[in-house]
Amino acid sequence: MWLCYKPIMAAFLSNRPALAFFRFHLSVGIRIAIRTLAPVVALIFALYYIFRIEFFVLLAQALLIDSGNLVYALLFSAVSLGTAGIAAPRICLGLTGWIRHLPLSSQTNRRLAGLAVFAALIPILIFLAVPHIVLLKNLEIPFTVYILGLPFLGLASALCVLPVERKRLTRPLAVAACLLSVWGKWPLLLAGVLAIVVCDLVSGPLLPVRKHPHFHRGLKGYLFYATISWRALKLRFLASYIFALLVIGASALFISNNSFNPRLSTKAVLFGGALSLAIVCAGTGSILASRRPSWPWARSLPWSARQRIVMDSLFLGVHALPVLILVAIMNLSAAAPLALSLPLLTLYTSLVIRRSSEYRMGVSGKIFLLGLPGSFLITLLPFISILYLASAPLALKYATKEERRQKVSRWLELHHLAAGDSLSWSKQ
Repeated sequence: MWLCYKPIMAAFLSNRPALAFFRFHLSVGIRIAIRTLAPVVALIFALYYIFRIEFFVLLAQALLIDSGNLVYALLFSAVSLGTAGIAAPRICLGLTGWIRHLPLSSQTNRRLAGLAVFAALIPILIFLAVPHIVLLKNLEIPFTVYILGLPFLGLASALCVLPVERKRLTRPLAVAACLLSVWGKWPLLLAGVLAIVVCDLVSGPLLPVRKHPHFHRGLKGYLFYATISWRALKLRFLASYIFALLVIGASALFISNNSFNPRLSTKAVLFGGALSLAIVCAGTGSILASRRPSWPWARSLPWSARQRIVMDSLFLGVHALPVLILVAIMNLSAAAPLALSLPLLTLYTSLVIRRSSEYRMGVSGKIFLLGLPGSFLITLLPFISILYLASAPLALKYATKEERRQKVSRWLELHHLAAGDSLSWSKQ
């Protein structure tokens, strides 16, 4: 076999541009493996250190003997394809620009890009192979066909994630090749190799990576806005979680110390959950109103007033989500009305944040003024949560109008206590 490939390798090594490209793509793949996949390798080390070899022997026995080879092949293919999906965007970032003007064919450029992805997968393949040999030896299963299939699994994964011209045809073939390569049978392994060859022949050249600028721009905008809000909150919002957990705990004790039917138990959990959501929104909204009020610079960014209200509402909803999950664990029937009423509560909190300077009771007092009777109402009449959800667009419209009316250039004087101020006239 080496005699057949020796002329081909000699021709490749004598081609200086191809050799330079080979070294370039190989170094790119190794750098991606070192930088990007280091957390994956660390996670594998941690799993082997925590669960020990006995756990993985039992897992391999469950996959290979009890469940069959399909589950095993799906697991290994998912690990390889997920890792290749992490490495491919970084490797293919600049392969469709000026590099295409260099003296190299598009087919060779695509194959070398696949080689770079495969090089990035080498640490994962090694960590799949070495413990795999130990596990299969303990189970007394021949491991040669499994180990030989791992390199072809890496090649098929690299072909699957590359942005090629005929990806609708090549991706199903590449996924099938991944499964066949680690199925554990010689005929299926040969079929997987054949699928890789066919996939390589029909792939075509690399295509420019098409991004969705509006989606990514919007996603980055939301993340940026959430980062600003997080810097204002830090860990101060944990106090509202403590009070919310006390309310839910009181509801749980109330149910456990009394013999209620399921309907009354659901209502008790529903009232505790509604009040806890109001507490979380009141605490988080109060901090945002004092430490991240409306500021002029935010209006220079490409966000409309409606988008700012929606981003605040989503930010508050994410922080209220743990309470909703806890209520769902306690009683799933009580979580549905709370989920329907949560958009109105977060939109109302976003509105109150904009008008915080007008309330003597503060943001938290204003939210409790609505949240407490709302909690009683949704407990007595759970179907009213549908009306809460239906009125959310009206709340969004009113909050957007209030955001547009904000006079962000107004002077907000900071009031301090005279005690401790050496320059205060009352202390002279």
